[in-house]
Amino acid sequence: MGECFGLSVKTSSKFMFIVKMLAYAFLYGLFIINIIDLTTKAFAWYHIFLIMLYFFPFIIVCLILGFDDWELLVGLGLLSSLMNDLFYGVIGNILFHTNYDLREWFMNQLGFNDGKYLFTFMGGLFTLRVTSLIMGLSIYARLVLVYAVLYKWWKE
Repeated sequence: MGECFGLSVKTSSKFMFIVKMLAYAFLYGLFIINIIDLTTKAFAWYHIFLIMLYFFPFIIVCLILGFDDWELLVGLGLLSSLMNDLFYGVIGNILFHTNYDLREWFMNQLGFNDGKYLFTFMGGLFTLRVTSLIMGLSIYARLVLVYAVLYKWWKE
């Protein structure tokens, strides 16, 4: 991690920094993003809006630390997106009494219901039918990316 306002960060404080940032990304995605997603009616650019929300707090961190730490931005933003995709049903049941069958929910999210249609990705100029398989593959790909980019950030 580079310098911030002329102050360098030592490895031990780098460890505490990443632990705190991981906890924040986890809680931000788990609660803030899920609550927004559960209470906001979809519109033409809805999923682009959500993607921007995933990364917004971490862009602020990069503005402070510098964009040499872009891996941190990507990893933490993707982690918050995973918390949304993996725990939307759980948070909905706990906070909003949505009554999702969580076994079925996780089967859909993790790609075990093959071509079952889940929702339409609203990307403004384009839409995409998201099936269980597409959702599962996107979750597994993001897990690998989170690990890879945060590992790269840690090693620098």
